[in-house]
This record gives sequence, C-alpha cells and structure tokens, in this order.
Amino acid sequence: MSQTVWNLDRVSLSGRVRPRLDNVTLQIPSGITAVMGCSGAGKSSLLSLLAGFESSDSGTIEFDAQPSARVHRDCPPLFWSPQDHGLWPHLTTQEHLTQVTARPVEPAVDQNWLAVFGLLSVGDSLPVELSQGERSRLSIARALASGAPALVLDEPLVHVDPVHLADYWQAIERHSHALPASIVFSTHDPHTVLRYAQRVICLDAG
Repeated sequence: MSQTVWNLDRVSLSGRVRPRLDNVTLQIPSGITAVMGCSGAGKSSLLSLLAGFESSDSGTIEFDAQPSARVHRDCPPLFWSPQDHGLWPHLTTQEHLTQVTARPVEPAVDQNWLAVFGLLSVGDSLPVELSQGERSRLSIARALASGAPALVLDEPLVHVDPVHLADYWQAIERHSHALPASIVFSTHDPHTVLRYAQRVICLDAG
C-alpha cells in the first residue's frame, strides 16, 4: 500500500502578477510522481515548496520522510536537485558524491555512481569545467548517492544527450525501487512521464 509522503492542503504561493500556486490541495504518495504543465504553470514553485526551499503564503504542507527507508541513520530525509543543478563550485565531481554519501561506505560506491552516469573521466573536474550535460548528470548522481528516501528533481537530465537518456532514467527507476525512494520530478516530456512515472500531477496557472 502506498504511503502519503507529502500532503498539501489549500497551499498558495504569491507571485508578481498572479499566484504561482493557487489553493493547491493534493496528496503525493510513495513511488515516482511526475509534475507536468506549460512554462509558468507552477512546476518549479511546487517542487521548491516540497523541498522546503520556500514556504507557502497560506495552507499547510506535511512531509513524512519515511525514516525506515534510509540506508543509514545519517542520511538526509530529502534531497533536492534544482533546475540550476545546485552544484558546489569548489568541489570536484568525485567530492560531490563523497560529501553526501552515507558513512561508512566503500570508495567503490562513489565510483559506481560516476560510472552509471558517465562521469568517471571527469571525476577530478570542478563544475565550471563540466559541460551542461555533465553538470545535469552530476546533480542527479549526487541526489541518488545521498541515500535520501525522498528526492525532488526539477527537470532532471534536461541537457543530457538523448542517446543515453534512457539509461540514466532506468538508473533512477532502479534506485527508486531498490531503496525504496519516493521521487517527484518535473518535466515537459510526456514520453518520460508515460515510461517512468506511476502518477502525474498536472498544473495550469498555479
């Protein structure tokens, strides 16, 4: 039976011209959930609230981190991959994973995530030295490596070469089932939603 991870009750978030979110009530259960909508529909606003980066102007948001799903007691309850990737400019690719991976852990674990997302050759590189696609893949590899039981991914893998895109999405899907981890991601791509999401939230003007 699915467990409710997020429960939103009449949540609103103001904007310059109109509310970014307007009286949203919904429950997000465990598993993989996609958030769809046109540009400006409120997808990133919703995800920033789910991640706790912003606070709503009204309404309530309840979050159950499912602590029993954590791979280690020091795992964060939630990890966020924002649209700009949120990488740390002073850390190498390898160090991004080292910083979030639950301890104690074998070095091979970090190496495995680098291999899965095609980042072994840039393990010693800083974010400024990476391509857009590499930064996008690193942001997702870091989120998965954190071991958090809830992941919020804002347009993940948007800059990635489509030739390998399915491989990376399959890695996300395998991780979700194996941990298990609940994932909420935003996207404009209906094919990704149909293939990987178990449910969909559709937003229109907040």
